Amino acid sequence: MRRILLAGLAAGLVTLGLVGGLGFGLTPRPAAEAQPAKGDDAKASPDEAAVHKALEEFVAAFNAGDAKQLSATLTENAEYIDDQSNRVERRAAIAEMLGKYFAANKGAKLQITPDGARTVAPGVVVEDGESVITVPDKKTQSVRKFTLVYAKDGGAWKIASVREYPEEPEVITAGERLQELAWFVGEWVDEGGDSLVTNVVRFSPDKTHLIREYAVKQEGEELLKGMQWIGVDPLTGNIKAWSFDTAGGRSESTWAKTGNDWLVRSTGVTSDGDESGATYIFKLLGRDRIELRVRDKVVGGTVEADSTAIMVRKAPSPKK
Repeated sequence: MRRILLAGLAAGLVTLGLVGGLGFGLTPRPAAEAQPAKGDDAKASPDEAAVHKALEEFVAAFNAGDAKQLSATLTENAEYIDDQSNRVERRAAIAEMLGKYFAANKGAKLQITPDGARTVAPGVVVEDGESVITVPDKKTQSVRKFTLVYAKDGGAWKIASVREYPEEPEVITAGERLQELAWFVGEWVDEGGDSLVTNVVRFSPDKTHLIREYAVKQEGEELLKGMQWIGVDPLTGNIKAWSFDTAGGRSESTWAKTGNDWLVRSTGVTSDGDESGATYIFKLLGRDRIELRVRDKVVGGTVEADSTAIMVRKAPSPKK
């Protein structure tokens, strides 16, 4: 793979497509550190070298912020299509668009990594690749794939079409997603009323789930134990939980963050076969206290009163 470098490329690269970099619906990210250029995979063929002359001139003009010089690398009827399928047609219109971009993005620098030109018809060559743009003052970053079409114009190769494609979404793993619930990890105690409820929450060894073990005691006697697995539903992408208790009941719930609170909607079946449902609202009151509100609880068709409890993080046992 042959990388065309620009003179004076800034260390903080901004990965943008040829169109996205001009502000068509782009949401930039903070600039990342520059990656070292890769070595040439192979010597360019004479035809490819001739085709790339137009691309090298395009890059040089872009780095100079010279829209007029850049337009000279385009055919008269050139087109420019961004990742939202917005189209700019004809060389003069593209030059005008680039002029506005350069005025708003002083010092913008471009780097192109072409994948190799291929002839599709006499006098017509197509090439895919990736582009990188940096605007040092704005410290923004985005990446774009593109397709270029070159055409012979007056005996010289010029760029007839530039098309960019949407930036590939960042893949977030289940473990990364569940970090939103890292505050729940630990041992929690609720001593409300005449019962004692304990919750012990930990990440699974592979970090893809949170595991909550809970127990209810009354006057020292254990009434109920259960386990809940919290993970990311691969079908919907939502955070979801599945619970089972020692009495034979089960439930499943969806978790969603609303502001600083977490809203949990649960449905299930009791050990007696009654359908149940409730809404739980977790409100963080600092690192070591959680307010848990139970709303709209229905068991076997009977509506139960709303309730509120305070869960407190249990202090670690003193070392002996």
